[in-house]
Amino acid sequence: MTVLSAQQLERITSAVTDLSPVQLAWLGGYLSGLSMGKDNVIPFPQRSTAIATTSVMSSVVTTPAAIKTLILYATQTGNGKKIAEQLSAGLTAQGGEVSLSNMKDYRPQQLKQEQRLVMVVSTHGNGEPPDDARAFFNFIQSARAPRLEKLEYSILALGDSSYDEFCQAGALLDARLAELGAQRVLARVDCDVDFAKPAQAWQEQVLAQFKPETEAANTQFITNPVAASVSEALYSSERPFKSELLTSINLTDTGSSKEVWHLEFSLEDSGIQYQPGDILAVQLPNDAALVDEVLRQGQFTGSETVRLNEHELALRTALSHHLELSTVTKRQLKQYAELIKQTELQAAVEAKDALKDFLWTADWADVLQTYPSKLTAQALVELLRPLQDRQYSIASSPKAHPDEVHLLVKRVQYPFNGREHLGTASNGLARLQAGDFSQVYIKENPHFRLPADPTTKLIMIGAGTGVAPFRSFLFEREAQGLSGNTWLFFGEQRFRTDFLYQIEWQGLLQSGVLERMSVAFSRDQAEKIYVQHRLLEAGAEVYQWLQTGAHLYVCGDMHGMAKDVHQALLEIAVQQGGKTPEQAHDWLELLITEHRYQRDVY
Repeated sequence: MTVLSAQQLERITSAVTDLSPVQLAWLGGYLSGLSMGKDNVIPFPQRSTAIATTSVMSSVVTTPAAIKTLILYATQTGNGKKIAEQLSAGLTAQGGEVSLSNMKDYRPQQLKQEQRLVMVVSTHGNGEPPDDARAFFNFIQSARAPRLEKLEYSILALGDSSYDEFCQAGALLDARLAELGAQRVLARVDCDVDFAKPAQAWQEQVLAQFKPETEAANTQFITNPVAASVSEALYSSERPFKSELLTSINLTDTGSSKEVWHLEFSLEDSGIQYQPGDILAVQLPNDAALVDEVLRQGQFTGSETVRLNEHELALRTALSHHLELSTVTKRQLKQYAELIKQTELQAAVEAKDALKDFLWTADWADVLQTYPSKLTAQALVELLRPLQDRQYSIASSPKAHPDEVHLLVKRVQYPFNGREHLGTASNGLARLQAGDFSQVYIKENPHFRLPADPTTKLIMIGAGTGVAPFRSFLFEREAQGLSGNTWLFFGEQRFRTDFLYQIEWQGLLQSGVLERMSVAFSRDQAEKIYVQHRLLEAGAEVYQWLQTGAHLYVCGDMHGMAKDVHQALLEIAVQQGGKTPEQAHDWLELLITEHRYQRDVY
């Protein structure tokens, strides 16, 4: 299908021929806003003759130099970058002087020369900054950081309140800049997973705060950063692709304590492209039994009318398709305690670890059962977060598996509070049959990529379903005709029942695509053995590989496996490299900064 006719293309080319790069950037944003509907674009006033005259006289009249706005972003998945880019376009359109940079590309020593700083920073892992920002954070927290009394700043923090250290990276930056004497001109805004509206409101505040005094400023701005970013993708959360399930296989054998499913979805005729290391987001409704239980515990019928995102709909529909029920955050529980005026719950929420186990296992049916109250349907809806798309590391190679995308999914199910609990997406996916459809889209994962040089050695560490992206890596290398320089560490419970993709690994070892494989099956002997133990056993060789330029990848549970692997790497640096603990820490930080130590943890 031809998007533009020859005549339309000729008119567009003629219209933009004499535009500057800044004008072209503004025009791109303007057209992006139009593509999402006129409500996303605020028209700007035409310049008057008087303004034009003032502009002509500017060569005669001396005016104060404009203050440059430095925008720094630190992002793991790309949301922060897109928000920062939109803000940069808006400030530029207002007539401001703007400098936009990823934190990894900015020398923090230069902060003492800056006057105005705007930062968009996400939190990753256990309250950590994104990998690209670690060097910046290390410097700003150190004694080498300069005094910044001349600097004014504003921070937008992105995070997920289901984690303990919500927006911790942004909070640390905010506190440290203030400690160094910088002036906070706007209060920090902490955004949860539904960040679109607060991010937009913050952008508008920044634009108003830093609007040039001259009337000649162009006030055009696309107010919806999320809408603009969505238009860049072929498919997205708002426009997912309806993908057919081609096949599903339970990879665990009889006697296993778990179910792990390999699923293959069709991308035929979608135009979707992805790279090894990317993520597939899947949209699935809440489990019907959980919806029924929430309604029962809350004493609702489900037919109550509620208002959600300016639309009226039945409560059951809202709970089934729009609101998160399986996850409860401390922030939500605190709001609930204040709403129902239950002093016991309020006290427990304030205690750091009092409700940690409850929050880890409970869903909203458990909350309403354990701490009963009579809420209105609307009050319940306003407590809940939007239903999140579930994200999985892709287990396939676009070269080896064209027009397909594969997932490796562990089915989550556990007893708690007298009821069987089921993972929302994992159980929905496990129930799918060949020929069924799911709504999916790709999320880029730029911080988990194969090295540009195909001769670079790879050390890949994954336990359970954390091995998924390494299947993608290895099949991609096989399709490229590459062999050797690959070492896979894999861990599971039992060799006989839980050796995921065993036949494929054996084939890759036989062909030489996979040079080495070290396995740890924790339940096959009296003493539990995990992947970090295998790393330590092969410490001398692991260190040698890293010293000769190997890239190291870790995928899996950030609270357990990834944390233990990191500690093992520190020990290897001390034992094999003769480093002090401080030098070992600095060495791993350098590997992270150089993108030679990449983690996809959850």
